[in-house]
Amino acid sequence: MTKTNITSNILENISNKLSSQGFSKAQGKALVVINGTRDFNPTYGFIQDLKNSYEISIGFSFMAERILDTKKIIDEIRPAHIFREEDILRLREILRDYTTLVGPNISMNTLAKVYTGMIDSFISNIIWSFLYFGKEVYLDFTSVREFMGQKPKNEEMEKIIENHISTLIKMGAVEIKPQGLLKDIVHPIVNWEKQKDLISEKDILKLNKNQVLVLDKKTLITPLARDKARELGIKIEKK
Repeated sequence: MTKTNITSNILENISNKLSSQGFSKAQGKALVVINGTRDFNPTYGFIQDLKNSYEISIGFSFMAERILDTKKIIDEIRPAHIFREEDILRLREILRDYTTLVGPNISMNTLAKVYTGMIDSFISNIIWSFLYFGKEVYLDFTSVREFMGQKPKNEEMEKIIENHISTLIKMGAVEIKPQGLLKDIVHPIVNWEKQKDLISEKDILKLNKNQVLVLDKKTLITPLARDKARELGIKIEKK
């Protein structure tokens, strides 16, 4: 299959709206990292909806630039910035500027590297660093669960894959799926439990709309903070 054909299959989904619900308006920057896998699934189509909420940039892996028609992807999405393998040297800058990381087609290579801590490539390093510093990470694991479009016939290999995925989720990654994508990203949970004694309006303004804020039972919230949370659709839960 040629680069153009592969890319066309990817971009078909970008023009489709997954839901009329859309994304809530956010004030962050999202980095979408694209691996060099031929097996993309429809979750890639959320990018245009995501652009309604975030400033979108794209990062390509070494293999993605060789397998995919990156020019066509760039022309279609029109990202704010483009990162490539050599931008691993700009890690601190990326961590400073981006609030959210999304991986729509995580490869087995990237999954295994993050799982083992062998972060010697751009995307594995970025995912590891975002998780390490507690930033939002959303990953789609379909490409590793359905290698070349098929589920594994080898039970031991399937166990390895699921164990790796489970570990990344325990690290803090949120798994995204076609049917649950909007729900997972529109309502991310922010856990400030046991971290803050008093929540002010300034704290609430740091959040995106429609998030769920988890607080300790003893945490105090100012009236202005409650009003602002209500205005932004932020749900406050105490544990």
